[in-house]
Amino acid sequence: MCTAILIGVATGLMGAVQSIAGFQAESSAARASERAYQQQRTLNQEAANRAYQQTQLKMKGQMEKASQDAEQGLIRRLQAQGGTLAAGRAGQGIGGLLADAERVEGRDLGTLGMNLAYAQQDYFFGMEDINRQQTTANIQAASQRKAKPSAGGLVLGLAGSALSGYQSYSSLKAPKGTTDNSTQDDVKKYSG
Repeated sequence: MCTAILIGVATGLMGAVQSIAGFQAESSAARASERAYQQQRTLNQEAANRAYQQTQLKMKGQMEKASQDAEQGLIRRLQAQGGTLAAGRAGQGIGGLLADAERVEGRDLGTLGMNLAYAQQDYFFGMEDINRQQTTANIQAASQRKAKPSAGGLVLGLAGSALSGYQSYSSLKAPKGTTDNSTQDDVKKYSG
């Protein structure tokens, strides 16, 4: 009977040690997973910030180019009108020549405006795409995280170990009410 108790206790303790070791290993893995997740989120944010800056610089460059092109168009118009006036022309034809220079500048400004509108549209689409990529990368990183083990799971593991120990003890102990009376009866027969 003493052996059955020792085997039952040993079985229960081994199971408890395994449950605790498993809980600690899962806790450690969950902490490492959380650190990796936070690092990946930081990297995703840094990549998105670089992409935002590049997109903003591209838009700024296009706006500066449009501004320079508009300024060049103004200079061309003023030069054309100045050349017409300096030529000393007179009459109704001069008004047409002056208006023609304004039409050319207006057409060029319209083209610049359309190009700038397309660039702005590309800018907004680019910003949305960067945000979408960052969100997707964060979701993918989150899906790789390991959950923390629950204390309830540890309690259940310990309870299972205790039950296993008790079952080992129960299977090894002598059934209740059964004693080996045959040897006692044999002793009485021969002695008496």
